[in-house]
Amino acid sequence: QPVSDLSVLTPYSELIEELLSAVFPPTTANQLYAVSVPFKSETVFSSPMFHQALLRPGSNMIHVPEDHVGLTLSEEKWRFAHSLILKKYLDYPLPPTTRTVHPFRDVQTGITKYMELRLDARFMDVKPVGDKMPTLPASLVSETDNRLKTIRELMEEVPIEEFMFEGVSVVRVNDVTEQEVISLIKNKLLDQDAILNKATYLQLEQYMQSLLGLKDISVGITPFLRVNGHYVYSDIHNSNSLLFRQFVSNTDKDEVSDCCKLLFRNSDLPILYETLTPEAVAEIEYLEFYYNQGGRSMIICPLKKGDELLGILEIVSDKPGTLKYSHVLRLENAIPLFTLAMEKGAESLNNAIDKVIKEKFTAVQPSVEWKFTEAALQYIVNRQDQEMTRIERIAFPEVYPLYGAIDIRNSSTERASSIQLDLLEQLEMVRAIIKKAQNDMPFPLLHEIEFKLDKFIASATDVLQSEEEITIYEFLQTQVVAMLNHLRSTQPVLKGEIDHYFGSLDPVLHVLYRHRKEYEQSISKINDTLARMIDREQVAAQKVYPHYFERYVTDGLEFNIYMGQSIAPRKKFDELYLRNMKMWQLTILAKAAKATHKLEAELPHPLKTTQLILAHSVPLSISFRTEERKFDVDGAYNIRYEIIKKRIDKVRVKDTNERLTQPGKIAIVYSQAKDAGEYLEYIEFLQNLKLIKPGVEKFDLEELQGVIGLKALRVDVNFDEETSRKDQRPELSNTTSAQLIGK
Repeated sequence: QPVSDLSVLTPYSELIEELLSAVFPPTTANQLYAVSVPFKSETVFSSPMFHQALLRPGSNMIHVPEDHVGLTLSEEKWRFAHSLILKKYLDYPLPPTTRTVHPFRDVQTGITKYMELRLDARFMDVKPVGDKMPTLPASLVSETDNRLKTIRELMEEVPIEEFMFEGVSVVRVNDVTEQEVISLIKNKLLDQDAILNKATYLQLEQYMQSLLGLKDISVGITPFLRVNGHYVYSDIHNSNSLLFRQFVSNTDKDEVSDCCKLLFRNSDLPILYETLTPEAVAEIEYLEFYYNQGGRSMIICPLKKGDELLGILEIVSDKPGTLKYSHVLRLENAIPLFTLAMEKGAESLNNAIDKVIKEKFTAVQPSVEWKFTEAALQYIVNRQDQEMTRIERIAFPEVYPLYGAIDIRNSSTERASSIQLDLLEQLEMVRAIIKKAQNDMPFPLLHEIEFKLDKFIASATDVLQSEEEITIYEFLQTQVVAMLNHLRSTQPVLKGEIDHYFGSLDPVLHVLYRHRKEYEQSISKINDTLARMIDREQVAAQKVYPHYFERYVTDGLEFNIYMGQSIAPRKKFDELYLRNMKMWQLTILAKAAKATHKLEAELPHPLKTTQLILAHSVPLSISFRTEERKFDVDGAYNIRYEIIKKRIDKVRVKDTNERLTQPGKIAIVYSQAKDAGEYLEYIEFLQNLKLIKPGVEKFDLEELQGVIGLKALRVDVNFDEETSRKDQRPELSNTTSAQLIGK
């Protein structure tokens, strides 16, 4: 009959052991196995090793670590119990055993081992608790979508508390450290940054210690990464390398890399030094670097793809004789995984570099990249058939151009003024020192230097010419430096002032660099703010309709937009998208003006910006210039558009001396009346949102060289926070122009 109280079995322990010898022969006494109550931790019988390793002291209860690989033991038992019910009553095809893998820390060695606990249910039966059979799912297939139900879904439909399990569960434990560690290493190395990530690397080192059964070893990964045929080194890529840990210069790294490549040129096999001796170090020079770090036993594994050495896997111990041939054999399955990870890391680096090049240095953007891809593919295909082939021309016909510019007003004048102020301040500092020196030392040369200082101060106070600027700098860095160094050594009373003077100079330029630094910091802050804002807004604009966008940062920022059916052939072009982009353009310039106005109070050198749009509603063609790596317009008529762009930044209102572009205003230059009418609609809308002040100025513009008949609209941006509060609402501050047009 079923036994629920195991204490009744105690007198029969020898008989039970004899009965179970049919399942566990005496020859298996040194293995780990046990017989337990179904789906409980209580054992009926266990081998001596199982008793020692897995039973709680003084009891017959199984204890396994909470840490696990996959499901916990309790989760797996619960799942397995449901499976037995489904198998018996619904003929659900399930194996008679289940397994869980658990890490065990070896107390003596400190190494983590992985043990597999396998539950065998062949000696168990399942029955309903009462006379009535509980309700079970009618089918293994979902009635709604003909999908085979998952075990988790079926478990929810099985009332397990209404079933009972009889018999015994056989528990077997096997050491699966090698297989499990290889699997864990593989999973870790699936991450493309596994070789570089410090946390991942430390875990890989622990896995390698488990694989080799050695705690006190160091594991390193030294990559030999190539980009465009050149080896590259960086702290981030070499952070997990034992070999490069002490190097500073790339020249040393190049020499060691060459040595490694020569060492493994004709071999893919690891090199073992059971004991790293001075003789071995003398034979292979770069081993000295491991020896100097305390390495006395080591394995070096080449990570190769074909004939190319991608890197090396280093395993080092500070105790002679630690690493042996048996450890090399255990590495056999791990080396291909590290090689693959190194290959992925190199590929990832190349892709990342290509992405940066595309983003930062070339004109190839996602919106037009498809065209470059097609041309490159066609070039590769044509090259298969003929030796001499040319890549096809990249061009986009019938595209609409939009141009906007945000210029820093009087930037050249402000730059010259800041240079002038620095120069005058530096000359005055020198003159004060020279005058003080003359009081204590009658030295005719001091009078000559004072004369030159007075002359340079007078000339620099007026308009500073570039030739005079060079002459003054040369004077300050030759005669003045020589005289001040002489005075510092001969007149100790002047030492403090002279040291203060030299300390005030820029350490690189050796000139006073205060006003110019403030000016350049202000320029940089304005440009960075504008660039970030426009790039952020561009992400939303691209989603409305793909277009080509390029921006240039100088003293301010300007951008070109080209859009049309030829750029996005898979999405039907409509004039609505063009109107949408013009609204976006006007809105962005208004936001830019507000942003730079807000910045003025934070700038060390006060600067203002002007905003300009060129309206041009006639489509044109653009093509990619390989030499300049940028798009340019095609055709004589289209070139007129480029000429206008270059000449309108300083254009004046006709019959006046007034510049069209003014701080706090947006100017829109046009030549056709329909363009003016269209932008007047957008202006009216933004005035309604209080982003632009009421009123529109209309001007005829002066004739430019080769360009006549230009007109302009000009509006004031609303900087009043109270009256422009509407423009802070989410639909505008996080605008996509499509939303604005929709409204």
